[in-house]
Order: sequence, then structure tokens, then C-alpha cells
Amino acid sequence: MRDDFEPLELVALAFVTGGRQTHSPKQIDPQLAQGVSQLAQVLQGVGQKLAQAKSDSSAQTGQMMQQMMQAKSGR
Repeated sequence: MRDDFEPLELVALAFVTGGRQTHSPKQIDPQLAQGVSQLAQVLQGVGQKLAQAKSDSSAQTGQMMQQMMQAKSGR
């Protein structure tokens, strides 16, 4: 069974293009802006910690490889 759809008024579609509104809000909500800023700071901190952890891991791997090569050449 097919349901009939009610047509939309043209006034309701005045600012719609491709399913999106063509105008933006006059002002961004300050709480939203603050939340985005805090999220960016957290992500930056996580990225820095991840980079440091990778660097430390690479350094440890390099040291271990160097020790293994020295032990092998020392025989």
C-alpha cells in the first residue's frame, strides 16, 4: 500500500538547495565554539603524546638493533 505525500510549500523551500540550507546562522553559539576549541586542544595533546610515544619506541628499537649488531660482530 502506497502512502501519499503532502507537498511542501514553496516558502518552506526558499533557502534549500540540494538538501542543504543556503544561509548560515547569524552567530555561532559561544558554548559550541568553546567546546570545539577544547576538543581541538585535547586532540592536539593526544597527537603530541602519540608522536612522542612513536619516537621513543623507534629510538628503543634502534638501540636494540645496534646492540644486536654489535654483539653479532663481536663474536
